[in-house]
Amino acid sequence: MVRDDLEDVFHGTAGRFGHDIVALEIASDHVHLFVAADAKWSPAEIAKQFKGYSGHEILRRYPNVKQAFFWGSGLWKDGYYVGTTGEVSEEVVQRYIESTVH
Repeated sequence: MVRDDLEDVFHGTAGRFGHDIVALEIASDHVHLFVAADAKWSPAEIAKQFKGYSGHEILRRYPNVKQAFFWGSGLWKDGYYVGTTGEVSEEVVQRYIESTVH
């Protein structure tokens, strides 16, 4: 199933770059990913790592998805949202992610 593979790919990406996934929720049309990462990585680099590898891998595993829905383009849209936990606790962010997708 695509959803399960996507979760596996995200965890593999986190391991590859030394990130920790604090929370992950996959909806039918978007993903909430809460990541703890070393300060050497910019938010843009982290987004590129997760979106780049997962997009490539999922469309490789499921070529019918690419042909049916994306007409040869990528899996993800160009944009992303980044927030930090400087103003709120990790627990608040994690509860938000877990409550918004269900």
